[in-house]
Amino acid sequence: MGIKQLGVSLSLPLLVISVAIFQCGMAANETGKALITKTCGGTAFPDVCTTTLESDPRSSSADLKGLSRIALELSIAKTNETAGVAYYLLNHASGYATWAERSACFHGYNMSINKIKEEGLPSFDQGKYDKAYQSVDLLNQEAAHCSTFNIPELTEKNTLLSRFSTDVKTILHLLF
Repeated sequence: MGIKQLGVSLSLPLLVISVAIFQCGMAANETGKALITKTCGGTAFPDVCTTTLESDPRSSSADLKGLSRIALELSIAKTNETAGVAYYLLNHASGYATWAERSACFHGYNMSINKIKEEGLPSFDQGKYDKAYQSVDLLNQEAAHCSTFNIPELTEKNTLLSRFSTDVKTILHLLF
């Protein structure tokens, strides 16, 4: 299927890609609340994205690249908070099975934090956004894995991590 205008024929996929590139270009020139609203509007969980990014004062003056870096850093901070809860629960486990589940969550979170710190952020700074994306994808997988244990004290935090990491991946993908 094609569209013909001014003697030029465009395929529908090419038109969609052109619109997406145009929108990314517009977002790259915006900053602050307008950029957060526009960027988060294209994510799976816009409310989580907006609330989390707006919680960091640096977001108010960031461009798309800066906002993406802040999102990576907030991923670390949110995961660190959740790891703290998992660690407390781990130390107060009533039996081996409970301890093992909480241990899996705690260690998965720590592995994710280290991956983002040691690989994701340096890769981001080098313009290797796909590598930064992969580090956030690991966090997303670990949050999903921990959720399978149905630990009530971690349910809300796992949901937030899962949703925010999904959104961060979408934001990072805008930089590819």
